[in-house]
Amino acid sequence: MSIKQISVIIVIHNNEKTIGSCLVPIFKNTRGALQEVVVVDNASSDASLGIVEKFFSQVSVIRNKKNLGFATANNQAIRKSKEADFILLLNPDTEIVDDAIGEMVAYMKNHVDIGILGPKLLYFDGKIQKELTPFPTLVSEILTLLRLHRAPLLKKIVYPKYDYEKTQEVEHLMGSALLVRKVVFDKIGFFDENFFLWFEETDFEKRVKDAGFKLAYYPKAIVKHFVGHSTKQINPIKRQAIWNQSLRYYFKKHRPLWEQILIRPFMYVSYIPAFLLSFKKEYSKH
Repeated sequence: MSIKQISVIIVIHNNEKTIGSCLVPIFKNTRGALQEVVVVDNASSDASLGIVEKFFSQVSVIRNKKNLGFATANNQAIRKSKEADFILLLNPDTEIVDDAIGEMVAYMKNHVDIGILGPKLLYFDGKIQKELTPFPTLVSEILTLLRLHRAPLLKKIVYPKYDYEKTQEVEHLMGSALLVRKVVFDKIGFFDENFFLWFEETDFEKRVKDAGFKLAYYPKAIVKHFVGHSTKQINPIKRQAIWNQSLRYYFKKHRPLWEQILIRPFMYVSYIPAFLLSFKKEYSKH
């Protein structure tokens, strides 16, 4: 059985510092049937699109006149990737290590029950990024809203202990690098475009799992991830507002009504640290 067709999709918005280093390893290291690389530009105002067009003529580009959000932009490219058997959704602040794409596809060829496969994510200093989590719960999201999710005595609730050297079936994978079997989109549809940013991959993974597909983590394939480069460009208060909107919608779709009601006061409280962070950033400029 030969390597199947692969489409790599990257959504950019003002990523001039990382998009070049993201694209180079894809073409340099990937062996097998790399059908296409599609970059969707969500109305960048920096040199991101210019870098792609000047140095990567083999890339297909979709230009949006405004920022349509992560879910909508990915859907645009997925709909165009009609010939691909596998879709790799990749953040622009990542770098593929060796032939990670080919290794992931080869693994999925032999495990037809897996709908989504995630690689090992490393920070650029080589440390493992803890990307494996359960699906959101009331407790985990309250802790996150209160900025307590990394507190020593509480972080295990949000980030349970996993063996990151072990190939395993998981519940939820971070959306920075996800290899998706194309038949999954054919069966359950695309990303829910009511999500502008955040939780769109969580909702998608929940629907994939509910449809009977497995999600798996494959540490033999490695991707470096420069965490939060894109989202740090957003003002902290606006960033919190987008997060809360997506969280509210996710709970509306997947959690009981009493949890939807109970979490709302904590969303309001979450603006306090966001405001303080915004004030600190403005103060530091002066």
